[in-house]
Amino acid sequence: LLFLQPAAAFSNGPSSTRAPFALSMVPIPVAAPFDYTTVATSAITPQSQTFITNSPASALMEGVREFLVPPAYAAGDKVKPPTQDEIKLLQSALGALYGERDPEKAVDLLTKAISAWERQPPDERAALSRVRGDCYMDLLNAQDAVKDYMKDYTTTIDLLTGPGGELADPTELPAAKLGRGRALRSMGKITPEQFKQASSDYQISLRLSSREDWDTDEEMEQDGVQRNPYAGWEWGMAQRGAGEYQKAAETHTLAAFAFKDIGDRARSVIAELDAGIDLAATDDVKEARKLLEGAIKKTTSIEGNDVQLLQRVIAKEGEARLALASILWSGDDRAAAEAQLGEACSRLEQLQVDADAREAQRKKTVAMPPAKVKKLAFTIDDTVGTECSCSRFKNEKFVSETLLWPTPLQEKVAKLTKLGK
Repeated sequence: LLFLQPAAAFSNGPSSTRAPFALSMVPIPVAAPFDYTTVATSAITPQSQTFITNSPASALMEGVREFLVPPAYAAGDKVKPPTQDEIKLLQSALGALYGERDPEKAVDLLTKAISAWERQPPDERAALSRVRGDCYMDLLNAQDAVKDYMKDYTTTIDLLTGPGGELADPTELPAAKLGRGRALRSMGKITPEQFKQASSDYQISLRLSSREDWDTDEEMEQDGVQRNPYAGWEWGMAQRGAGEYQKAAETHTLAAFAFKDIGDRARSVIAELDAGIDLAATDDVKEARKLLEGAIKKTTSIEGNDVQLLQRVIAKEGEARLALASILWSGDDRAAAEAQLGEACSRLEQLQVDADAREAQRKKTVAMPPAKVKKLAFTIDDTVGTECSCSRFKNEKFVSETLLWPTPLQEKVAKLTKLGK
């Protein structure tokens, strides 16, 4: 019998490709017609190649007898264990994804493995569909792959919430929910309904990833954000897209505290600035102004060796200053609005000048340019950097689709950039 054990689906990083399965085959005494069987163990990690060893009975024995009892969905049919060829096929698929880092090759092999695994229990089939969804995410072509990876994550969720799904590793459902939420956000321009679906997926994923049994769902969700602030920030952006600006501000604030707790001050400030941008779309202008002004002051104290991250901090500061100027202008505090607008444009211009100087120095020293890794955009590390400028805020598409600004704030910044005309 093959047991698929996905490792922890959550990490402090945004990568869509999570840690792989540990494939364990152990000798298990079962009722006829099964015999005692010992099969190889294969463990594949992103840092290692496939290896095979004999595995003795282990902690996996716990719950094995219950697993072997034919569940209701089997309707009395016997579940035939996977063949050696099917096991090797799956090992090759996981090796291609996690060992060779070749998602295109892995998708083809996983598709064959999923077909071969059709007779296996729902929890195992669900895990394979979720992994193939991760492969499609790594293939980067959202428009071509969207129907496939969305289908895989949805299939996984349906299997895990149906008969037999309760036998799956408890990390599988939150991993699938997180995968579908990220898949939706990576599609680019999506509808408010799709944002609501993504928000719901993030919410359930974070709730299920809580490390403690808290009294309320809200407490569990907060603990989930504390555990994975990257997903917490993404949830806030999904809430913003769904028009839930107050909730988005609260979630971004939670993410800011979580990043701060792990010593990541740069991303903490970015999340706090986003909380202010969320509030700027509400009627609570006083609180929005207070939050924005406080977060903006923190940007000058951010240091580090990650130049691109520091550039994103300054770009987000400029974005926040434009948001602050917009609400000040709408509140008829024209002098303060113009001061913030001028400072925003100055900071963003300095950002571009610095970037140009760094590029000129790189060419002068014949140094290699920074590696550009292609990936689908959905994380806090996909926010704009040196491409942000004051003039671009006059572009409605840039503000709405690239920055994902709330609709009420888009209207305010449009008046500001036209100086009230």
